[in-house]
Amino acid sequence: MERTALLAVLLGYGLLVLANVQLFQQQRNQRQLTTMQRAERLLLGNVAVAEQPQQLQRLFGTFSSSGLALWGSFAEQKSGDAALMDPSADLRQRAERLAQNQSRPQLFRNRSSSYMITSRVVNLNGNPLRLYLLEDVSAEVAFERQLNGWLLLAAVLAALLSVLLSRRGIHRALQPLTRLGDRLETLCSNPLQHQPLTPDQQPLELKPLASAVNDLRERLAKALDHQQQFASSVSHELRNPITIIGGYNRRLMRRADNLTDDQQRQLLIVEDEIRRLGQLVTDLVTITRAEISVQNLDCQPLCIADLVQQATALLEPQAQPRIVVIPADGVDPRLIEVFADRDAVLQCLVHLFNNACQYSPPASPVEIGYVCQAERVFLQIRDHGPGVPAEERQLVFERFRRGRNSEGSPGSGIGLAVVQTLVDPMAGSVSIEDAEGGGAVVVLGLRRCSSPAPEVHPPLH
Repeated sequence: MERTALLAVLLGYGLLVLANVQLFQQQRNQRQLTTMQRAERLLLGNVAVAEQPQQLQRLFGTFSSSGLALWGSFAEQKSGDAALMDPSADLRQRAERLAQNQSRPQLFRNRSSSYMITSRVVNLNGNPLRLYLLEDVSAEVAFERQLNGWLLLAAVLAALLSVLLSRRGIHRALQPLTRLGDRLETLCSNPLQHQPLTPDQQPLELKPLASAVNDLRERLAKALDHQQQFASSVSHELRNPITIIGGYNRRLMRRADNLTDDQQRQLLIVEDEIRRLGQLVTDLVTITRAEISVQNLDCQPLCIADLVQQATALLEPQAQPRIVVIPADGVDPRLIEVFADRDAVLQCLVHLFNNACQYSPPASPVEIGYVCQAERVFLQIRDHGPGVPAEERQLVFERFRRGRNSEGSPGSGIGLAVVQTLVDPMAGSVSIEDAEGGGAVVVLGLRRCSSPAPEVHPPLH
């Protein structure tokens, strides 16, 4: 709006300057033509006298003025003129060249002065006489330029004033919308606990918007309430059957002495699938709770070495020996602290360790390294698998999306999405990089804490 107002003001003054220039030019042209017509009538009314050079000069004397020169010339005769302004020879020659074959007055500049020249052919008894009318318009042109300069200055001042007034007016006009935006921003940060908007207190233009926002808020509240109920139902209704099935399966495995090897193998498969299904339910509940903003994270100073040790203990027995911790250069891992939620970090590490073991050859290790900065600690989980192409490193963090190198490997494609969901509220980060010699490095970044190291907790079994 400010630009539109500025352009409108400048365009208006530009048209005014253009009209002023045209008006001055038309006025000068009309004056020249009127004077030339008077000279023609005078000559045609005194044809016999006008054919004599001395009498012609006397007739021209009636047009004498300080800024006007009138002269004429017959073919093969010397010209006669009369004026108080006596044009020099070079000025007269230039004026005659400009006036040749021109029916309209011409404006030109000579040295520091401005002139108008008009030429007309008058037939005196078959003897053509070319008349030249030269007028000094320097003062008029100077006044025109001065006036245009004042108009341009007025245009600049008017533009500045227009910008200031329009900015003030726009600011006042947008105040209700700004207040509504602040209310909506507060609503976004606390969508369901916020008081609804009051349409009656809004301007007429914003009342429909306030009503629509209230309706949307009510629908969102109902949808989020349904999601909360779904998360609670999933965590209760699905975990219980899985726990019961797992319990019966473990009882069968303890009494598997009279079973065949194939039957025992099938029970192990059932155990693995029960564990995978339980983890999938946990991940879905985690994501659902993150969407409805009901994650209860208890961030506190934690020893990073403890977290790695506890996450390793939560892995399958056959995967635990593959985890190899590479000490940080010059830093004792037990002195490195991060500010995070213990359960969330453990869940992230278990997912990342399982992924690294799954995509690495069975005999290859999974290497855990540390990179410490002033405010951040980066945990690097390096595998020896096929790696992740650069164009897929963002895609694999989406739910149920897997890279093309994961074909043939079991998985739901939700593990990295859970990791991303958990680290974001802790101001952490997770990314994938290439590993030297092949494979991938998943970098988990957490906030570093400078408080004393907490008591070392024993691994969880």
